[in-house]
Amino acid sequence: MKNFLNIIYILLAQWIIQIEFGSACSENDIHALILARGGSQGIKHKNLVKINGISLLARSILTIKNASDCFENIWVSTDDENIAKEADKYGALVHNRPAQYAMDNTSSLDAVKEFLNAHQTINNVALFQCTSVFLKEAYIRQAVEKYKSHECVFAVRRSHSLRWELKNNVLIPSNFRIESRPRRQDWSGDMIETGMFYFSRRELVMSGFLQNEKCAVVDILPEDALEIDSYQDLKIARCIVDS
Repeated sequence: MKNFLNIIYILLAQWIIQIEFGSACSENDIHALILARGGSQGIKHKNLVKINGISLLARSILTIKNASDCFENIWVSTDDENIAKEADKYGALVHNRPAQYAMDNTSSLDAVKEFLNAHQTINNVALFQCTSVFLKEAYIRQAVEKYKSHECVFAVRRSHSLRWELKNNVLIPSNFRIESRPRRQDWSGDMIETGMFYFSRRELVMSGFLQNEKCAVVDILPEDALEIDSYQDLKIARCIVDS
C-alpha cells in the first residue's frame, strides 16, 4: 500500500507540473531518450529489475517526468515487448528499435543515430541511462540550463584518486607530479563520466559523436553515481533505497 501511495503521489505531482509548464516547450525542444534493449549481459532483463517495487525503467521515466517541462517527449527505444509495455504504462512513447541496433556490440551512439534517422524533426536529444538509478530532477534541470549555451552536456563525478600507469616497463604517475603530490583540498579532482545522461544536438550525433570540446558537465555526487551493471551493484542500490 505504501508503494502504491508513493506512485500515486509522484504521478499527481507530475500532472501538476505538466499543467503549469506544458506550454513552455518550443518546436526545437529536447526529447528525452532511454535506450532499453531486451538483452543484457550482467543481469537478465536488467531494465525491468525492481527496486522498492518499481522497475529501473519506470524509475527513470518518473524522474524525467518530474522535469517534464524540460522535454517535448520522453521516448524509450527498445526491441523488447515487455519493456515496451512498461514504457507505455508509465507514459513514455515507444520507438521500436530494429534488432540489428539491439545487439550486444551495438553502441549507444549507433542506437541514438538510428532513433534520430527515424525521427527527422527531432533536433535535440537527451540520452538517459536507466541503470543510473539515482538520477535526480535537480541534475536534469542543471543539464537543461547548461545546454542552452553549449552544444552538449554530460554527467560526471569527481575523483581524487592518484593514478599510475606502466609505460615501457616504467611505473609513472599519470595525473600528478610525484615531487608535489596534491592534497584533496588542493584540486577539484579528475572528471569521470557517469553515463547518467548525455544532451546532444542532432548535428553532433549524426557526425558520430555525443560529446565534443564545447560540452558542459553536471557534477553528480559520488553517492548518486552508482551504475547497476552487476548483481552486487543491484544489492547495494537496494540497500541504499531501503535505508
